[in-house]
Amino acid sequence: MSEARQTDTTAPELLVSQEDGIGRITLNRPEIRNPLSLDFAEAMNAALDQLEDDPDCRVIILTGNGPVFCGGAQLGSVLVIEEVDMDWQYLVLRGVNRMIKRMRALDLPIIAAVNGPAVGGGASLALACDVAIAAPKASYYFAFGRMGASGADMGCTYLLPRLVGTMRASQLMLTGATVEAEEGRELGLFTEVVPADQLRAAAERTAQAMIDASPRRATAFTKMALFRGETMDLESCLEYEMIVQNYLFRGDEHKERLNAFLNRKR
Repeated sequence: MSEARQTDTTAPELLVSQEDGIGRITLNRPEIRNPLSLDFAEAMNAALDQLEDDPDCRVIILTGNGPVFCGGAQLGSVLVIEEVDMDWQYLVLRGVNRMIKRMRALDLPIIAAVNGPAVGGGASLALACDVAIAAPKASYYFAFGRMGASGADMGCTYLLPRLVGTMRASQLMLTGATVEAEEGRELGLFTEVVPADQLRAAAERTAQAMIDASPRRATAFTKMALFRGETMDLESCLEYEMIVQNYLFRGDEHKERLNAFLNRKR
């Protein structure tokens, strides 16, 4: 059993820890609906860096403290105030966008345990994860258009169509729709919906299944291939997969697992 570790992240926005190979990042401002901000994005990027640098960490569970997963941009924050200096607003948006890119490119898979509403950019935060599991009160609310801003925010126009198709993504974003948990599961936005008191356990089961399925390096290459495959044609995917497999076939981890499998068959 690996030692439980708490990161040195002191930002109140997040609680970060790692135990038994499972990293945990918890949005921790429930009194203001776990909002997005520059401080949050910087804390999130630091947490992702630290967990990726931890050799014992194999997978990350992302969830929210309280009834809301993530309330999106805090009304009145620099993300939404018109009078704020545009250079500062651009800096904030770049910081938040870097967080989304970091999540997608991270070596470790991320499981979103969506405990409640994921609003606006909060929906993009969950969509940027590799797997999403929902509690019954989880929902996605594509809300920015209702406030006169573009619904195209934090990679949503990249992430959502790849999960539900362009036409359905257009319908959801252009109408400012709310997608409840069961509908989200039917659309492929959640892999499963479980009772609220079983959400943590369900996320941990999926995390453990990922840990058991393959070594960390193989998991990282699988995630990378999936990420790159979103923008490559079939020929490029096949070429990339061949290079990755050739590299992994030469590694000790593959040889050890292959020998163990063959010995079980005898």
